[in-house]
Amino acid sequence: MYVVLFHRICPIFQVSNVTGHNLDLLKSFLNLLTTRIPVTDDLPAEFQIDETYSVPGVGTVISGTCMQGVIRLSDTLLLGPTSLGEFIPVPIRSIQRKRLPVTEVRGGQTASFALKKIKRNQIRKGMVMVAKELQPTACWEFLGDILVLHHPTTISPKYQAMVHCGSTRQTATIVNMNCDHLRTGDKATCRFRFIKNPEFLHEGTRMVFREGRTKAVGNVTTIFPYIPGSSGFHKGKPCSKVAKVKLHSEKGGKKKRSKSRSTVASTPTNAEMKTEITSSTSDVQLTLTDPSTS
Repeated sequence: MYVVLFHRICPIFQVSNVTGHNLDLLKSFLNLLTTRIPVTDDLPAEFQIDETYSVPGVGTVISGTCMQGVIRLSDTLLLGPTSLGEFIPVPIRSIQRKRLPVTEVRGGQTASFALKKIKRNQIRKGMVMVAKELQPTACWEFLGDILVLHHPTTISPKYQAMVHCGSTRQTATIVNMNCDHLRTGDKATCRFRFIKNPEFLHEGTRMVFREGRTKAVGNVTTIFPYIPGSSGFHKGKPCSKVAKVKLHSEKGGKKKRSKSRSTVASTPTNAEMKTEITSSTSDVQLTLTDPSTS
C-alpha cells in the first residue's frame, strides 16, 4: 500500500508484533535506506555526547553520535567545552556498538565510549569529543535567524528560553535583535547568550527556541568564539561586571592592590571593653577602648 504525500511516495507496512506478520519486509526496507549524513571519513572526528554513565569496573562511559570522521580505539580526542571554555585531552579505552565491542566508529553511527582519567561529573550532555585538527573553540554568544511559531504575547530583549541545537540544551538570553518586539509569525536576527556554560556550535546548525508554549525555530548564522583567559568576557558577561580586586593610586601614581588591614590593641584585664569599628573603602580599623579611662 502506497500513499502519495507532498509528491513523495511513503510506504506503509501493516505489521503485527504479536504474530510477526510482515516484520521481515519492514526490516528489509529499513536496511535498504541510505543514511542522511553523507560519508565524511576523511574529515577530522567529531562526536556529540547524549548520555553519561558510571559503570562499576569500567569507569566513565559516554554515548552519542559520531557526526564525522573515524574514531578508533586508543585515540586521544579533545573533550569539551568545560565550564571555563577549555578542551581537555581524553584517551579512548574501549568502544561498543549495540552492546558489542568494536575497534572504530564512523560518521553517522551511534556508539558508547569508555574513557580514561575522567570523572562523570566532569561531563555533561551537549559536550563534544573532537580531533585536535579541528582546533575547537567554545562560544558564549551567537547570532541566529529565528521564526516565532507561537508566543502568547511579545518577545523582547532579555527574554530567556531553552535553546536546543543538536545535543546542546541550555537556557539562553536574547541580548539584542534587529527589531523591538517579536510576535507569532515574525522573523528576526537575534543575538543569544548562554546562561551557564559555553557551548560548541557550528554555523548553519538548526536550532529550536522554546519556553512553555512559546516555540521558535531557526538557524545559527554567526559564532562569537570565546578564548579562555581573555579579558573581554567572563561567562558571557562584560568584564566590568566581574568582581575584581580594587585598585587605588599612591602618591607616586603607581597602583597596588588594596588589602584589609586590621589593628587590634592589647586587651586590658579586669575591664569592660567596648569595640568601635570604623570602615572605609580601602581598609578596616578596629579600636579597643577602656570605658573606665574615658
